[in-house]
Amino acid sequence: MMSTPILTTSHYGVVRFGDLAVEAVVLEDGTRGYVQRQLATAIGLHESRRGSQLKALLSDVAPGAAEVLQENACSIRLPSGQTTAFFPAGVISEVASGVIDAALEGRLHRKRQHLVPNCQRILKALAKTGEVALIDEATGYQYHRAPDALQALISRLLRERVASWERRFSPDYYRALFRLFGWHYLGHQQNPPAVIGQITLRWVYDVIMPREIIEEIRNRKRLSDKAHQWLSEGGLALLEKQIHAVTMIARSSMTYRDFDTRCATAFGSQPLQMTLFIGALEGGQ
Repeated sequence: MMSTPILTTSHYGVVRFGDLAVEAVVLEDGTRGYVQRQLATAIGLHESRRGSQLKALLSDVAPGAAEVLQENACSIRLPSGQTTAFFPAGVISEVASGVIDAALEGRLHRKRQHLVPNCQRILKALAKTGEVALIDEATGYQYHRAPDALQALISRLLRERVASWERRFSPDYYRALFRLFGWHYLGHQQNPPAVIGQITLRWVYDVIMPREIIEEIRNRKRLSDKAHQWLSEGGLALLEKQIHAVTMIARSSMTYRDFDTRCATAFGSQPLQMTLFIGALEGGQ
């Protein structure tokens, strides 16, 4: 039996169908799609046996989509290094419509009735924004395809020269995060542990900035610079709003795990293990 190929993703992000979040990818050849297990969960399939449940569902309500899935069967390697099954873009609307049509016609099994609300959310989101546009925006692939658009975004979010340092991360931000680990914040003269910088990268910068902007900051900043010194007024406004949101979540969380999960829910991403974080963008803001 031949093993399915493992393809590399060039762009990665999170698509939102209303309040449903699904990890989306663009492969190196430009093929767009999703992490299959997450798409299955978004549709409403149970955690156990999602793969087999998805195939059975597609066979019953969207046989055309089942054929596309079989023809494009492959595994993909995510930026985290994790390998997972791929679900190609272009057929999710057929799946959602098939579920709803089957429900209206009385053909949907009672154990699948709970899938209808999620499928309605998916179709509503796709009615407002096309699937390709949703994936390209979430993954930043639109800037890869249109360098002028990326340059325009850089001009809007970044300044041409580094600004003088000003405090952007308040003591309240640090106190809230330190508390999650049982630490006492002793003031800005104390260099925050590396994990605080990693959290800042993950739940502040990565949420508000496309990866291309993060890379541009890395390329520009000197060792002594802080990332926020390169942000324009527009970028700083986004930063301030996100700092406030993360601070509020940290204050209301009981543990770091609780905080990580709440951030994932609030910002439409999956919590990552600390070992998967790349080096902190800020080594103490």
